[in-house]
Amino acid sequence: MNEKRRESIVDASRPSAGRVYDYLLGGHHNFEVDRRVAERIKEILPFMPKAFMLQRWCLQDVAMEVTRRGLDVIIDFASGLPTQDHIHTVVPAGTIVIYSDYDPVVVGYARDILGDMQNVYYFEADARQPEELLNRPEVQDILGGRRDVALVMWGVSAFLSDDELAHAAQVLYEWSGPRSCLAFNAQAADVDEDNPIRHKIHALYEQMGTPLHNRSLERARLLLQPWRLGPEGFTSLFDWHGIDTSVMTEMERKVFGTGGAGYGAYFVK
Repeated sequence: MNEKRRESIVDASRPSAGRVYDYLLGGHHNFEVDRRVAERIKEILPFMPKAFMLQRWCLQDVAMEVTRRGLDVIIDFASGLPTQDHIHTVVPAGTIVIYSDYDPVVVGYARDILGDMQNVYYFEADARQPEELLNRPEVQDILGGRRDVALVMWGVSAFLSDDELAHAAQVLYEWSGPRSCLAFNAQAADVDEDNPIRHKIHALYEQMGTPLHNRSLERARLLLQPWRLGPEGFTSLFDWHGIDTSVMTEMERKVFGTGGAGYGAYFVK
């Protein structure tokens, strides 16, 4: 992690993308500096909170689907705060949920929220380097040698460069067992990159030290190899959760793409 990014996430006087996300979801674990940025984002793009909520609803769908597939361990990267009906609230009893985030302030809040909840854990780790989390002795003790797990990268891909995403995919593939799956959310896949509103959003995230990366669905698929795209293919999050796209204006479609909050897919071995 570069020093600029490390300074921005440790210093509570500077905005954090994770805490801005919490505020836009309606959460309360954020600071005034985060709320100012979030309100600025809402001014530029009023659909943003709805897009984030759609991502969370679809994440709940993911949690229920992977357990139906017989996987009782879910490892989620760049989790944000475990509020607003996160993964652990919708899975069957006995499912192990391992959350992680690179922001130590978010991690501290998250552990306070979860308390001593059984089978739910939260660690500080960077999605760009998933080996940090997977190789932790505490995580290995929790897993007890299990490698057939559901891996989740949801709402984070736009914050990873191509090299970072490819590295994470390779690490997860080599570590995981043959029955594992990777639930992946491709953000900003069909946006109008020349749209001036898009430029303003990119500039705000740049100021937070978390630049955004747009890429096509085909580019995302190639970067995730050797994972194989499941038979369902990429599905817009509107279709994933069964929501009519008419809630978006034409301008918002250009900025967000027709997927609203991107596209979801299951990748398998």
